[in-house]
Amino acid sequence: MRATIRTPWAASLLLGAVMAALIVTPALAAARYQPDGLIRMATAGVLGYPPYTTYHGPFLGNNIYNATGAHQTAIFTDIGSTGPSFLTFDISIQNDGSAADRFTVKATGAASAWTVTYSRGTTNITSAVVAGTYRTPSLAPGATYLIHARITLRESSNLSGNVARLVTIRSVGDPTKIDAVKFGFKWTAMGG
Repeated sequence: MRATIRTPWAASLLLGAVMAALIVTPALAAARYQPDGLIRMATAGVLGYPPYTTYHGPFLGNNIYNATGAHQTAIFTDIGSTGPSFLTFDISIQNDGSAADRFTVKATGAASAWTVTYSRGTTNITSAVVAGTYRTPSLAPGATYLIHARITLRESSNLSGNVARLVTIRSVGDPTKIDAVKFGFKWTAMGG
C-alpha cells in the first residue's frame, strides 16, 4: 500500500522534513573539534617594589596546532646579575572547532628554583592543572577562556635556575585533538 499526498500543504510539509534531515544530519556528523592555545607575556617585577612592568603584547600561536609549543612559546630572557622575582603569562584557550567543547589542561616541566602556579581569576587551579584534571566550561565555537601562569623565585634561591613549562590543551569531544603552548624564564650571566 502506498501513501498518497492529497494536498499541496502536505506535500510542502513532507518536502520540508526531508530537506531538514538532509541539511542537519551531515552538519552534526561532521562536527570538528580543535583547541587553540595562545600565550603571551603579561607582567614582570620584583616583589615589594611596584610598579611592575606590564607587557601584554600580542598572543602567540593563533591557528598554530602542535604538541610541542613550537611557534607558540613565550620565554623571558634576562642577562645580568639581577632580574625579576616574578613573571606572569596569559594563556588563552580558544575553541577553533565547529561544535561546543570543553578542554582539559595539563602542565609539565622539570623542578627548578622557581615556583609555578596557575589561576583562573583569583581561584588557584595549580593542582588540577599539574594533574591534568582541570577542565574548562563548555565553550562555543570561537569562544575563549583565559587562565594565568605565574613564575615566582623562591626567596632562598638565586637567578641561576631556569624554568620552562609546556601546557597541553586537549579536546574532550575528540581527545586526539590537542594543542600546546610553552612559557618560561631563562637567565644568562653577563658575558656568558
